Amino acid sequence: METTTFRIRIGMGLAQGLLLYALYRALGEPGWLASRPLLASPLLLVCALIPPLAQIGLGAMPRRRLAAWLCALSAAVALMAAHDRWRLIGAPLERPWGNSAYPGDQAVAACIVFLLIAWPLAQTRESERRWLAPYPAYFDAAWKLVLQLAYSGLFVGVFWLVLFLGAGLFELIGIRALQDWIQRSAFAIPASMLALSLALHVTDARPGIIRGMRNLLLALLGWLSPLLVALCAAFLLALPVVGLEALWQTRHACSLLLSAAAALVMLLNAVYQDGEARDVSAGARVFARLGCGLLPLLLSLAVYALGLRVVQYGWSPDRVAAAALATLGWAYALGYAWAALDRKSWLGGLAATNVAVAWLSLAMLLALFSPLADPARLSAASQADRLRTGKTPAERFDFDFLRFQALRYGQAELTALSQEAALPAQTRRLASLALAKRMPGEPRPPLAEPIKTVGGKALPAGFAEQDWKSGTSWRLPSCLTDKTRSCEAFVGNFSGGSEEVLLREEGQAGVFTLFQRGERGSWAPAAVFRADASCWQGLSGVRPDGIRALPSRLPDLEINGVRLLPESLLPERKCAPTH
Repeated sequence: METTTFRIRIGMGLAQGLLLYALYRALGEPGWLASRPLLASPLLLVCALIPPLAQIGLGAMPRRRLAAWLCALSAAVALMAAHDRWRLIGAPLERPWGNSAYPGDQAVAACIVFLLIAWPLAQTRESERRWLAPYPAYFDAAWKLVLQLAYSGLFVGVFWLVLFLGAGLFELIGIRALQDWIQRSAFAIPASMLALSLALHVTDARPGIIRGMRNLLLALLGWLSPLLVALCAAFLLALPVVGLEALWQTRHACSLLLSAAAALVMLLNAVYQDGEARDVSAGARVFARLGCGLLPLLLSLAVYALGLRVVQYGWSPDRVAAAALATLGWAYALGYAWAALDRKSWLGGLAATNVAVAWLSLAMLLALFSPLADPARLSAASQADRLRTGKTPAERFDFDFLRFQALRYGQAELTALSQEAALPAQTRRLASLALAKRMPGEPRPPLAEPIKTVGGKALPAGFAEQDWKSGTSWRLPSCLTDKTRSCEAFVGNFSGGSEEVLLREEGQAGVFTLFQRGERGSWAPAAVFRADASCWQGLSGVRPDGIRALPSRLPDLEINGVRLLPESLLPERKCAPTH
């Protein structure tokens, strides 16, 4: 039976290596697969991560149940990988340093963590024939998987070290064929998968060795638990004396507190192990109970520090991730604190808490790598809301975050901000400028209004707010329809009527458009005045008091009740002075 299993695993490893090599070649060249990241990325991750679990599962559960679990896990990995690529669609700089069909680093890490948590739960479910199995079964399955993968990865690393040493020896005598061959992907990828399959089989066939290594590692880590508990207790006792201000000034208090809480959880479990240890000393038990009681205090400080940053600056992807970790930390803290208060058993509540948090972690990973709780979506909505409500002024708002870091959600928010009539013109203009950027770090445009009045007289009410994109066939100055352009505005009575506005577009020194208010209160262009290009130099530094109306050289004529406008044919100077 062992020989058959060995052959199957080696065959699966070789097949996986060849498949990964084929995908690598397909994604390395322009083609059908490389142009479809929503298909290529999930396919690559599934082919890389699922076969090792299939090899581990051989003999651990019936073939049909194994296939069912592998299909379910493959679907979860594929959905997370596809969402990771989908949220890049429409965002600039998707992956300028490589092929966008490859999965992102965060997606790879999340899928690995998901499988490390999900596989022991699935394996224990099948081995114990029930969903709520005894905690030692979960403990054995989880540690066996982690150590199998760790030692298998170490074996693959040593395998390549041996190959490079051998190739170096041959190179000493002028033979480079081995060096050139092992560096080819056609050899490297299948060979690595074969080595991994061999290591997985050896570690699976020697469970006693794995269990002994686990016990040794946990014994060593258990000695560090009292040290960390003592340091955390001293830290919390010193806070009332020193004060919290020094803690908040570090600007990374939340991440450090969450790291300390995570380390404390790990070391407490090193002491607790599978819950059936009988040789735990009285001192270690006391420190373990104390550590369980310290967790809520550390998590409270972490959540408070995170809350301060969110109130000050809103949500960011890092803060959303920190909030997810803090949620898991509070689940641990509440369960461990309850276990510490239970005097009937020694931390008996840790087992149920660990299993419950494992399931919660799976749900949270799926939520974070889906539109439901995508950190980019939540942070983009938060930052845009702060801009709309005035919590962050437009001159201090980071429009580049929405453009280059919030992915497709940021593009959607920027587009909405650039078109919202209720927002100030300056905010809409800056959002439009951000959408036009192609690279981060481009210089920010001057924070000026699109329409700059000259002479100190403000624009009439309703002029800048009017919808200029409809209702006229005139070629309007671009500052009225494009908030990235600017105009000079002169306000006065230029034609002898009521208050009027004369606009000069940026870069058009000799073109002036006169606007008048209609009977219904809306503004409309009345005339365009153009100077010859040779006269533009004399039109610099215009002031409202330097503009006056001149009588027409030719009158309009009325013929049989029809008014005719003149088109002058008289010779005149292009830049004729008026004095």
